[in-house]
Amino acid sequence: MRSEVIVFRDAEALLVDYLTAELAAHGEADVHVAVTMPNPRPDRCVLVPRLGGARRGLVVDAATIGAECWGTSETDAHRLAQLVRGLLAALPGRVLDGTPVYRVEELGGPVNLPDPVSGQARYALTAAVHLRGRALPAPATPTTT
Repeated sequence: MRSEVIVFRDAEALLVDYLTAELAAHGEADVHVAVTMPNPRPDRCVLVPRLGGARRGLVVDAATIGAECWGTSETDAHRLAQLVRGLLAALPGRVLDGTPVYRVEELGGPVNLPDPVSGQARYALTAAVHLRGRALPAPATPTTT
């Protein structure tokens, strides 16, 4: 008997799409959301790289996500971080592009972390986003005669 093969979606891509739409819906359409910093760096952006995480049981991926929120001032970066924090906390029970979100654990709340090179205002936080995987269809088995 074969075990099911469970695969997981790209948590970074799901969160980039989700945060882009939700930030725009909350009046923050000018915020660039990505996984890596574009060049040139925008004045306001949110980076959501996956920092690791572990599989939890057969079908749950607990993706550890770092959210870096860059703003035009310390106050702006802090406000953006609090909004991202709230949007992440609102994820449980939602389905992102067909992927159910079971739970979000805050691992580290917003911390003031100015960019050491540019000095630009930045706040960072960390969360584990629990996403459901899906089973791949079983491969066709050759028939024997």
